Amino acid sequence: MRRFTGCLFALALGGSCLAQQWDVGVAGGLEVYKDLTVTNGSDQASAGFKPGLVVSAFAAQDMYQHLGGEIRYDFGLADMKESSGSTSVDFGAQTHAIHYDFMFYGARRDAKVRPFLLAGGGIKIYRGTGQEQEFQPLAEFAILSKTKQIEGLITAGGGVKFQVGQRKFIYLEVIDFITRTPQNVIAPYPPSTISGWVHGFAPMVALSFGF
Repeated sequence: MRRFTGCLFALALGGSCLAQQWDVGVAGGLEVYKDLTVTNGSDQASAGFKPGLVVSAFAAQDMYQHLGGEIRYDFGLADMKESSGSTSVDFGAQTHAIHYDFMFYGARRDAKVRPFLLAGGGIKIYRGTGQEQEFQPLAEFAILSKTKQIEGLITAGGGVKFQVGQRKFIYLEVIDFITRTPQNVIAPYPPSTISGWVHGFAPMVALSFGF
């Protein structure tokens, strides 16, 4: 009886694994960042990142009818910036993110149109790539530096997944990439302080193929 029960369990587990569906794909879009506030006494400046291109590669899995997940890598090109009044400065930068997101679908996986919400987390790497200067404008607030920093990442968003072929899908989605301020890359100059979290809002289009 135990052997028979064990066989049934193994078959059920195997069937569940076979029922799971995978697709792999690529995505692209524009990441728009919320500005940060840098305070030095009674004076203030804004700092952060310019809007920039973001591209992704991912593998998504339908684990259940209304629950899936995906592991994803994102590469972004978004120059750093700082401004106060009529003075501004830019500095080259790029980002790398690796994260896992849970996908909560509003329709079964055999539906042609599946709205979804997503939430997850991972890490995001900020990397300054610009040319450092002996004197940088607005250095009394913060210095945009040629260094890198790893921050914990929270992801949240949603979208719609369309089936457009036998195993072809198009995603329309918006993802918010949330981290603490990378204060080695955008380094406040004492006694300046930076308040706020980094939000990168990314509307994206993705194409994937299932197997």
